Amino acid sequence: MAGAVWTPEELWWLVQAWRETVQATKSARGKTRKMSSSQFNKLVHERFVAFAGGSIPRSVGTIALRKDILQHSYAFIRSFVGNKEASADLDWFVLTKSEQRELMKTAGGQPVQPIEERVFFALDRLLSDEITAGNASDDSESGASESDGDSSEGDKYERGMRQKKRPAAKKTYKRVQLSGSVPAATPKSALEEETGELLSQKDGTHAKQKRRRVTPKSSSPKAAMKDILERQSQVLARFLEKRADERSQEHDRSRQEREADQKFWATETAKDRALLRELFADK
Repeated sequence: MAGAVWTPEELWWLVQAWRETVQATKSARGKTRKMSSSQFNKLVHERFVAFAGGSIPRSVGTIALRKDILQHSYAFIRSFVGNKEASADLDWFVLTKSEQRELMKTAGGQPVQPIEERVFFALDRLLSDEITAGNASDDSESGASESDGDSSEGDKYERGMRQKKRPAAKKTYKRVQLSGSVPAATPKSALEEETGELLSQKDGTHAKQKRRRVTPKSSSPKAAMKDILERQSQVLARFLEKRADERSQEHDRSRQEREADQKFWATETAKDRALLRELFADK
């Protein structure tokens, strides 16, 4: 059971346990209590086990690794949705899991996986909360992780994400929203909870019209995904063609250089032989 596939419910428990741990480690001033990544992951694991009912075949190490994968997946989906040219305004969460996995093959070797819409938005709120808290433990973690034998590669990535990438995530989040947005603390209706769309009460009518304009595109996600893959194939084909031309030119230059060298040495050899014949003729 140690290598069992993570279920959607387990991923949801993990995000909830992660969120509760972040809140529990905050001080009265809103700053996070200083601790190493391994200590933090142990607290997440304890809450995760509690959500699972007290028995779950997941270790602290697998919890840390799955957190990394969730962060990579969140960053990929956010980047895809924010890139209008690549996504063609396609609703990511309308795609099937197999279609999402096909598009995630372009993640550049990073470990990613399809996640539910509720998990995506929960991660967005969680990472935003961590940025707001300031993560006062970042400096102490960099020193503690060097001597902590339980620290994993996932812990190192987690620190890097907090120190470098998360500010950019907060800055570009507004472009990711597929419809109007409101602060995370505003209560959502049942429709908003089901669809994952965050609608403001002031601009509700405009947001609904915007959804109606996008709806026809989501009716054929396979066609949109096919267009995206075709564009990527065309870019790759042009790159390979250009590379083939460059190699052909390099081959031609190399051949011309060899021919020039052969002519040069043939001329020099002929001169040497003529000189030798004159010397022997004089004797």
